[in-house]
Amino acid sequence: MVKDLRYFIDVLERKNPENVVRVKREVDPRFELSGVLRKLQDQNKFPAVMFSHVKGSEISVISNVIGKPENIPLALETTEDKALEAYSKAVDHPIEPKIVNTGPIRDVVMTGSDVDLTKLPVITNCEKDDGPYITAGITLVKDPDTGVRDTGIFKGAIRGKNKVILPMEEHARANYDFRKAEAAGKPLEAVVFIGHHPAVALGSQAKVPYTVDDLAVMSGLLREPLELVKCETVDLEVPAYAEIALEGRILPKVREYHGAFGDFAKYYAHPPSPSSVFEVTAITHRKDAIYQHIFAAHPEHNLHGKLARETVLYQRVKAIVPMVQKVSLPMSGLCRFTAYVSIRKDYDGAGKLAALGALASDPFIKLAIIVDQDVNVSNETEVLWAIATRTHANEAIFVVPDAAVSGIDPSAYTVRSRVEKGRLNAKWAIDATKPVEAPFAEFSDVPRQVWERIDLKDYVEGWK
Repeated sequence: MVKDLRYFIDVLERKNPENVVRVKREVDPRFELSGVLRKLQDQNKFPAVMFSHVKGSEISVISNVIGKPENIPLALETTEDKALEAYSKAVDHPIEPKIVNTGPIRDVVMTGSDVDLTKLPVITNCEKDDGPYITAGITLVKDPDTGVRDTGIFKGAIRGKNKVILPMEEHARANYDFRKAEAAGKPLEAVVFIGHHPAVALGSQAKVPYTVDDLAVMSGLLREPLELVKCETVDLEVPAYAEIALEGRILPKVREYHGAFGDFAKYYAHPPSPSSVFEVTAITHRKDAIYQHIFAAHPEHNLHGKLARETVLYQRVKAIVPMVQKVSLPMSGLCRFTAYVSIRKDYDGAGKLAALGALASDPFIKLAIIVDQDVNVSNETEVLWAIATRTHANEAIFVVPDAAVSGIDPSAYTVRSRVEKGRLNAKWAIDATKPVEAPFAEFSDVPRQVWERIDLKDYVEGWK
């Protein structure tokens, strides 16, 4: 069975039927669909949600596919403690995709005047959003010089039947390819595909060199070649088992503004800069297509990039402090702004070195907390316990003022003013490790080899 979106929905349900819920009543794509997700979030529930009837469209919608952290190792067919290793291995050992003659993505083909983006169930999420945005689309392009395929998840503002405003981050590989084509006065062919196995979306976030094919990384994460078919109107290939694909061209020397959009940090950004424009030349989809949606101001958005960022964090800290054990970008920091790092501390001062490496590893990271190897960085309570019991605040905390950060950081400022939106902010760190060359209280607990091997079903009647 091919690993696609439907395959993973089945995996979720077989794992636990409560992982997928179905809404059969009609919902409005403007606020009501995202309102259901927000209500579930308020009750601390994050199942995948299938909406069978969305007003104004014949296509069903699924959201929250990676709504909780445990869905990530499930997508990679591994365990939580092995997820980072599995991701890193796939990035380091990509698998070549496979071209096939046809696939479900070509069940329905619309070109020319038949192209109509308004028939898709594109969702308006937040109160002040200026309209519907594609949020789970994976944009696929090729480097104009090398032909290497690059991907990224960028929001897309629908503007009529065949136009999408497609803002791409400055550092994105796809934007680098677009600037190359634009410099030559040419459009950049692109395809935005929507709906596939979550390993494909996780692969689109990998931080790899420009010589590495993103689709090969996706294949590595799937543990099998990703099947591709040739597009109808552009010289690209698209995953054969994607749900929906938008083919077209990103136009050179054309920029337009999109309006307000509630983004991952749960804020409305300052007025956006002019963005690129994607002209759609074809829409293809499966005959019973499922439109995948990501609620941006919601945990799922941040979980998509978690493993890719943690991989970079681990590698760059390890280059400075080889004794690094584990890393975590917790949901409390939106999987971006806060880093937890555990090390085997062999000498005093290693904690601060690890903190400096963590802060420098990613512009987004504003706070790095370093703990000993006996602290589980995936358990925020343990991290806070280490801060509470192992630090002298006047020595453990240090600040790096006016550091370069991501412009998406809502609190970033300019060199001219703290209230002017820019790319500067203070970064800070807490060294919550115990001293090596001085005595410290001894940790107390049940022997690990005893409690770890206990199965509660053998002790507690009716335990599930």
